[in-house]
Amino acid sequence: MNTNYQQILESLAVGDAMGMPTEFMTRQKIIKEFGFVDVLIDPEKSLIHSDLKYGQITDDTEQNLYLINVYCNEKKINVENTVQALIQWVEETDAEVKGYIGPSSLKALKKIQMGESPEEAGKGGTTCGAPMRVLAPVLVSHASQAIDLQDAIYHCTIPTHNTNLALEAAYCIGFAIDAALKRKTYEEIINAAFEGAKKGRERSKYDYVGASCWKKAEILLQEIRKTSDEATALDTIYYLNGTTLEANEIAAAVLGVFSIAKDDVWKAIKLGASVGGDTDTIAAISAVLASAYSNGHNIPPEILSVVLENNQLVLRQYADQLINMDKSK
Repeated sequence: MNTNYQQILESLAVGDAMGMPTEFMTRQKIIKEFGFVDVLIDPEKSLIHSDLKYGQITDDTEQNLYLINVYCNEKKINVENTVQALIQWVEETDAEVKGYIGPSSLKALKKIQMGESPEEAGKGGTTCGAPMRVLAPVLVSHASQAIDLQDAIYHCTIPTHNTNLALEAAYCIGFAIDAALKRKTYEEIINAAFEGAKKGRERSKYDYVGASCWKKAEILLQEIRKTSDEATALDTIYYLNGTTLEANEIAAAVLGVFSIAKDDVWKAIKLGASVGGDTDTIAAISAVLASAYSNGHNIPPEILSVVLENNQLVLRQYADQLINMDKSK
């Protein structure tokens, strides 16, 4: 079965745009103002993105697209072309002014531009930028037999997030997406996520004190299984696990949303946008995982068209780049 790269990227973009207006709202505020988010919300109601357009994407989508473009063009993934793509993204999208570049990425990229090595610049990064952009190296390694998955994730992560907590989260989500792309069962995907988390934590050279996303997710999934009520499950993700910018929370939260939605991409997006905290990242990555698992999506056409048109996205071109990475695959 061929991989539907275009629909995976569409799921990323719509999840990002749906979660953008509720980003950093509390769970309580979202319930009070919107109930369950099932439509695109006017950014005027956003706490931090009121200057963005209706249905606008953020760094979650843009970084992945820039990275896919560079990786596919150069047919390799290393620290140097990761830095090249990220700096190009910052300069061309005016991401700092728009206010949606993460704190770890912003600090690290500025240090690199001032002459610091990427490995050193990334030593402070523990936030969600690592699992957020892991889609790019996973898709490219899936598309090309010549690119190793583990090295790809590592080289994409360390310029801005060179810590045990970030690498664990990146490998956790990266291995989960990879397993979904390989048509594994739900149980196999979760096991792959836990395996990846262990490998990522072991690979890091710089250790920060912090909870393991693997252990957090293990407990979270056990708690979610105890209820069939989606609102209660979201409360569990928000109040027990947490949904702040920290990579270990986001990785576990994504697996929590995926455990509820599974192959229902639209549900994953709505749950992610409704949970509170870093909603755009949770909705975007959860949608990607559900889309890879289902090899498609069920996003309403009217929602998809608004996001694509308002951001002038032509995702077919990125899908074609991936398809053409390795003709023998």
